[in-house]
Amino acid sequence: MAFPAQYFYSILDVAGRWGCTQTEVINWAISGELDLVAGFSPILFGDEPAAGLLVVSASDVRPLFRPFGKAERRVYLRQARPNGSDTFKLITDPVCGVRLTAADIMITAREIDRFEEANSIGRNRSAGPGAPGKYDWEGFHMALFKRIYTGGFPAQQRDLVFEMQEWFIANSADGEAPDESTIRRRIKAIWQELNPV
Repeated sequence: MAFPAQYFYSILDVAGRWGCTQTEVINWAISGELDLVAGFSPILFGDEPAAGLLVVSASDVRPLFRPFGKAERRVYLRQARPNGSDTFKLITDPVCGVRLTAADIMITAREIDRFEEANSIGRNRSAGPGAPGKYDWEGFHMALFKRIYTGGFPAQQRDLVFEMQEWFIANSADGEAPDESTIRRRIKAIWQELNPV
């Protein structure tokens, strides 16, 4: 039995997918190019109850993704937007707002597909929905995160690119791997965000 496709992606997932920083993803959302969402337990907009998946203001959550200096660990949102609505509404209960962390902020797969289509980026779309891509990028990201978690970062980004190219060769049916520049684009954002050096 096959699992359903992934529906939500974290900002870090999306930055890795697009070869950019998390801050760039947030900035596109601030400019109106993307909708960010989070899951809410029951809240009130005045007397109107709401819960579940709501759109969050990218400007309100940007302190979680600062490009320089120390990012905030949490923010308290005082507004949100129900799906299908064009207007953000003031959260009246809880009075202090809803606490969110960077891990709570997501982008839906549908929104990612729309953005990639509009900007001619991402996957090759000629294969049709559900068709496998040429390379296992999901497996690549899992292997990359596992490598960083268990072994840390190598001295140079180039070394990590070579390691991950070897991973593709070892794990593909035909021994093929993407070129170095393609892998480097996928690694760049993660290297910049997480490498402590």
